[in-house]
Amino acid sequence: MPIRSARFLATVTAAALCAWLLPHAAHAEAARKKTEGCMVSYDGSAKLVVKDKNSHKDVEFGVKQATSVLDKDGTVATKNGRKATLADLEVGKPLIVYSKDKDGGQFATKVDAPDPIDKDTGKPDPDVMEQGGCKVEGQ
Repeated sequence: MPIRSARFLATVTAAALCAWLLPHAAHAEAARKKTEGCMVSYDGSAKLVVKDKNSHKDVEFGVKQATSVLDKDGTVATKNGRKATLADLEVGKPLIVYSKDKDGGQFATKVDAPDPIDKDTGKPDPDVMEQGGCKVEGQ
């Protein structure tokens, strides 16, 4: 009888733990935001500004160059699908910023800069630029 009681207790404990963790995990994932837009500025240290393609408003993000992927308080940057630094990002080019609320503002946890250059023409692809909310020169 004691073995069955121990199994029952372990099963009930595991079920209660799962019931408690699932809503917390869903909330944590929901707290992460995605902003697509066009890069307005980067001050070289702590602030990135992006014009949101949907609201057409400038959105300011706190940033800190990540020293590694494991740096939980840093901003991981990628350009053309490869590791980059925040200084590699270009004003007037599309960005996808993943952020979380921190200290009363938004902190960018990941910034992705998709390649807007058409491989055939060597010029910015109007569709990619428009999708990111950026203007193509000459338009």
